[in-house]
Amino acid sequence: MMSFLGYERPDGQVGLRNHVGVISVMDNCNPVTRAVANAVEGALPVTTLFVRGQLGRDLDIAYDTLAGLARNPNIAAIVLIGLEPVTTEEVASRIRSCGKPLEIVNIQLVGGTIEATALGVRHAARLMREASRQKRTNQPLTKLTIGVECGGSDTTSGLASNPSIGFAADQVVAGGGKVVISETSEFFGAEHLFAERAETEAVGQQFLDAVLGFEEEVMARGLDLRGANPSKDNIRGGLTTIEEKALGAMSKAGTSPLVGVLKYGEAPMKAGLHFMATPAPAVESLTGLAAGGCQLILFSTGVGNPIGSVVATTLKVSGNRNTVATFSDNIDFDVSDVIENGSPIREAGGRLFDFTLEVASGALTSSEVLDVRETAISRFEPSM
Repeated sequence: MMSFLGYERPDGQVGLRNHVGVISVMDNCNPVTRAVANAVEGALPVTTLFVRGQLGRDLDIAYDTLAGLARNPNIAAIVLIGLEPVTTEEVASRIRSCGKPLEIVNIQLVGGTIEATALGVRHAARLMREASRQKRTNQPLTKLTIGVECGGSDTTSGLASNPSIGFAADQVVAGGGKVVISETSEFFGAEHLFAERAETEAVGQQFLDAVLGFEEEVMARGLDLRGANPSKDNIRGGLTTIEEKALGAMSKAGTSPLVGVLKYGEAPMKAGLHFMATPAPAVESLTGLAAGGCQLILFSTGVGNPIGSVVATTLKVSGNRNTVATFSDNIDFDVSDVIENGSPIREAGGRLFDFTLEVASGALTSSEVLDVRETAISRFEPSM
């Protein structure tokens, strides 16, 4: 049975990394969050925009996503940086169920940013020392949840890197793990084909409702998707239509049946392939996947997209020989042999799956080493 080395968490999940997450409750806490994380080796700054003044659905999404990022198994312990206790508790109450150590710093209560930073550093340093004593243990694929993503797509994406990711994703599902594909608008024009893969009619209809509902929402705002998708860099890379892009993007999901449809940042509860409704821009989508518990994201890029998630380890895959050569600092895995030498997808995908388990067990990716990482929570409504 395939396995990886990971860190066991109190709620039964398994981390691929062992960080202390220093998490902002709202945008005006970001400077303290960054200062605390910068002072402690192994701490990650999870910042956010807005929250203060957000309303209704947006506010719920913000609270739930911040808490989801804290609950991600790659986070061993949390320092929550808030402004005042009421709003901070909205996020803290959503975190406590995971059982991980949680410390709270409210800037107003401790007397400003200098005192808050000092207290946060003390908390984070102690938690990091405690986390560093944990040891990796052998874990089955049933404990692995991966996201599959693409950005800066071109013709090589649909022919090489996306299907290679799809093969690796199928191996995770076959081993009892979870796979989540996102980016709602990437399915436009081919959604009916993906819906046919649903294990039940109800799941297929949920998927269609998510995709077609979003399309109707976009059109109701008077926007023409044909002018925005494929994007300018997609077109430069040779993609011609939204349908062509969708068929290539779908191949990241391999051939496994669709078993679940998730809201933004929602965690899958059963093994198998899931769809998460997220925007297509990478940082928003990666944030949703990480909040949904993905420990690792396989990210295909054709013409080059360097960004990774702060919380979920992001592995960059490319099948474009030019990008592999000129964008090499940000590429982790090369599958250009598929196009250049006729290497079978099974062979390239098998190598990628093996490397995925190496990364799961601790091998670092380019976005981690270079700290090319960002967080952005989607928002849909105006602020107060």
